[in-house]
Amino acid sequence: MLRAIQEVMGRKPNHYMAPKGYVNHQTYSLRSVVYKKSPHAKVNATNTSSTTPYKPRYNNLNGRNHIDKRSRTITDVSKFPAFKPQEKPVLSEGLQKLKDEIKLGKQITVQEYLKSSHFAFHEEKHESSFRLLKDKIELINSGRPLIAMDCEAYEREHLTVTEIGIAVVEQHGNLVPDIKTYHIVVGEHIDKRNSKYVPDKKDNFMGGTSLVVNEEDSRKFLQGLFQKYIEERDGVLVCHQVSSELKYFRKIGLKFRSDIKTLDTMTLLQISRLSGHALWATLRLLGIPHAYLHNAGNDAYFTLLAALALCDPVTRINKDLDVYGASQYKGKPKSHKDEAEYVVVEDVNELLENL
Repeated sequence: MLRAIQEVMGRKPNHYMAPKGYVNHQTYSLRSVVYKKSPHAKVNATNTSSTTPYKPRYNNLNGRNHIDKRSRTITDVSKFPAFKPQEKPVLSEGLQKLKDEIKLGKQITVQEYLKSSHFAFHEEKHESSFRLLKDKIELINSGRPLIAMDCEAYEREHLTVTEIGIAVVEQHGNLVPDIKTYHIVVGEHIDKRNSKYVPDKKDNFMGGTSLVVNEEDSRKFLQGLFQKYIEERDGVLVCHQVSSELKYFRKIGLKFRSDIKTLDTMTLLQISRLSGHALWATLRLLGIPHAYLHNAGNDAYFTLLAALALCDPVTRINKDLDVYGASQYKGKPKSHKDEAEYVVVEDVNELLENL
């Protein structure tokens, strides 16, 4: 409205005018202007931060659709599909024995696991698959730091890196790993947004603060990170499709040896499943809760969790990852809206049987 009035009065419109409730805030010396929420702006209760999980409202209204898509109000649970327990696969005697031992609380060592006869990878690739798994399990248990990285590129310029995600764990035997996360937004490309082929999750870093850094300083930071963890400490680079990320690193201008140690979570999953190799499908298969994928910081963090799970003997046994087969999660996800699906449990005994 103000711009229209300015044009009528012959004044030059202010194209950098902040939206309502925001103030202009120049955060770095580039042409782009970053808007920050005004501390005095009123917050609409129905328009909370995108990182805050939405809690749907329940009621017993009749005669309406079970979900009001405008407000996500659930009104009739009878419209939801019924819960169906997964069919239990037929297991080999060796695998069933390992599962029973885990249920009884027995600790399965890496050595015992690798000596077991339960492995049933693809027949033509069994030896190479087992060798790959053995090497990666030994690598992840070597005490080296693990550095997971992910790059997001602009969908209209595939070599233009817009975001860089980093997750680092220095293994010190913590029961819960202490993971450092970074989400770097390349300043020169902050205005480039994906939408047509890839969802735009640039604003949804779950680790807290996103760091706006120009291209040159982004390269310096990544080079310093490689120097500290990869070169000096012989760390392991973890990616979901390593070859793709290395291509982006070279485009950024990183210098690194050709023989660095790597762990590719996609390759590690391919020895277990015929399909369903995307990151979202991998996380679903492993039972790792996740949200806001295609944010580089989140993707790096979840890739690191996937690597730890894929190299954990107990997880592999419980998830039947040592038996080659098709994945129930494949293709493109139905939605990138990060909303839960609802099913109605009609017989609670079906849940109890799967404990």
